[in-house]
Amino acid sequence: MTKRRTLGAALLLLSLSVAKLLFAQGAAPSGSQVKTAITGEDRDRLLAAGKTLFVERCAKCHDERGDKPLETGLPLSQRELSAKELARIVSGRLKDSPDEDKRAVTLYISTLLTKK
Repeated sequence: MTKRRTLGAALLLLSLSVAKLLFAQGAAPSGSQVKTAITGEDRDRLLAAGKTLFVERCAKCHDERGDKPLETGLPLSQRELSAKELARIVSGRLKDSPDEDKRAVTLYISTLLTKK
């Protein structure tokens, strides 16, 4: 193999390894619509982090379980939001937060909602 071909192959392998590592950790690129199943310990960790963030940043208006009525409508827990709507809303409210925080809060809120 030539040096150029060897370098190209090495870069391809490196890129694939990085992509595999990122997706294995659930860290899709920002704005990505890639969805991965959240199970086991990862789900428990995200739920705990999501609850903490929600209590710190959202509970003042929504209460810890999202059951406080708002002037603008139903309590959060009674809104029938799809997963896509919820992710969009959380991303807007937490726009300066890391994707992992948005994902955690979205997961926590999804446990409070009336299913659509």
